[in-house]
Amino acid sequence: MNERVNEIELPRPRSAATETAQTQRSRSGTDAHYQSQLLDSVQESLIGTNLDGEVTYWGRGAEQLYGYTADEVIGKSVTIIVQPDEEHVERERMRQVFETGSWKGVYQQRRKDGTTFWASTIISLVTDESGTPTGFIGIDIDITDQKRAREELDQLNLAIENAMQGISRLDRQGRFIMVKPQYAQMLGYQTDELIGQSWTVTVPEDSVPLAREGYEAMLREGRATLECRALRKDGSVFFKQLLLVKSYDECGTHDGHYCFMSDVTKRKQAEIQLREKESQLAHISRLSTMGELVAGIAHEINQPLYSIANFAAVAEKKLEMLDGELGESLQEMNRLIAQQAVHAGEIIKRLRAFVGKTDGVRSSLDMNRVVRDAVAILAPLAHSTDASIRFELSSSPVVVHADRVQLEQVLVNLVRNALEAVADREVRSITVRTSSAGSMVQVTVEDTGIGVSGDAQEKLFDAFYTSKAAGLGMGLSVSRTIVEAHEGRIWATKHPGGGLVVQFTLPSVP
Repeated sequence: MNERVNEIELPRPRSAATETAQTQRSRSGTDAHYQSQLLDSVQESLIGTNLDGEVTYWGRGAEQLYGYTADEVIGKSVTIIVQPDEEHVERERMRQVFETGSWKGVYQQRRKDGTTFWASTIISLVTDESGTPTGFIGIDIDITDQKRAREELDQLNLAIENAMQGISRLDRQGRFIMVKPQYAQMLGYQTDELIGQSWTVTVPEDSVPLAREGYEAMLREGRATLECRALRKDGSVFFKQLLLVKSYDECGTHDGHYCFMSDVTKRKQAEIQLREKESQLAHISRLSTMGELVAGIAHEINQPLYSIANFAAVAEKKLEMLDGELGESLQEMNRLIAQQAVHAGEIIKRLRAFVGKTDGVRSSLDMNRVVRDAVAILAPLAHSTDASIRFELSSSPVVVHADRVQLEQVLVNLVRNALEAVADREVRSITVRTSSAGSMVQVTVEDTGIGVSGDAQEKLFDAFYTSKAAGLGMGLSVSRTIVEAHEGRIWATKHPGGGLVVQFTLPSVP
């Protein structure tokens, strides 16, 4: 063992001239024993070879790493620890060491049981006191776990970069110290413009508390995810999703955090629209149920109205027996009772037809009559708003081939919207007009209400669009669907004197 160690013995001071040969021999033996203990105490794998690559020293660290004892490998080629197909590569490494004095790198090595691992290796050339090369010494460290962790980290970083659109790093004070170009681009900045700035410049003032909660959660738990609004340099706002990950320096001290950001505006808008539509559809469902209830209630109310009309008819005969002014007055009141009962019955009849289920039967209809019947349904609403509805109907019949109930629904929607538009105006006037326009019948509903802006005018017939706080935004959309199903067209324009003009056309029947 000492003979092997002498070939790689550590430099030592030369003996003084007065030392005796015996003293020198004693010190030489002591130094060799010291070197042996020193090398065996090294935890890393330490391997010595001669110039032919035959193992001359096999430390305890090598025994633990490779599974071979020193007796099993001394005198054998060091290629026993490399992959069979890389023995020539190992010899090339030794040639480089012989020429340059050392080699450093990472490569895969083999244990006695055949398993492999990744080693970080340093190979150095060993020389004697005269500088003549005598062999090689190699130090190997198993870095399999570190390499695997690095590969996993690289994969994670790649996944994060692909999943998150923007990446930045901030110090403990929340100031940007690294900003990826895409992160800066999303916020409308150049990369160097954000360096040194606080993260608060990228968040609207009213969203800072929410973002700060996420930041504090990251400090407590090591990471946090949140969604909040983001502020661009130009003042515009978008929705962002953030992943905050606490970062540490090489000593394990917290030195800031990473921020991974994605623009989720489209998803957030879709979620908001979905919630709105779910609410609107629930409302529509309630209205549908109410329609069925109205039909049932209308049927129940119609019975007592029929009785009132019958009793009025009987009372009229009895009142004819009374003479004088009192008799005439009572007879007039009785006629009014009978007339209003019949009128109420007609309203109930129209209401039941309007909310009742229908298979959509089309027939030839005079549009003038359809207009009057539809407006009659809204007579109570017009009276309650103190609004006047004026008819300017064609002097001759304007006939269309259509479904009566559906056309009444269109007109009820248009006139009701007009009544609501004029409710708070000083002049509460609505005009409904019919006319012939070539091969088409045109219906116009105009009001003196507040009107709508140009942008809103283009969206009036979109589903779920409404300018009213309590509106569903379905009436005009349904109206357009009905008109277009009848091969017609519907549109809206501004009223010259203020308000809105809605018109639709349908093919006329000769």
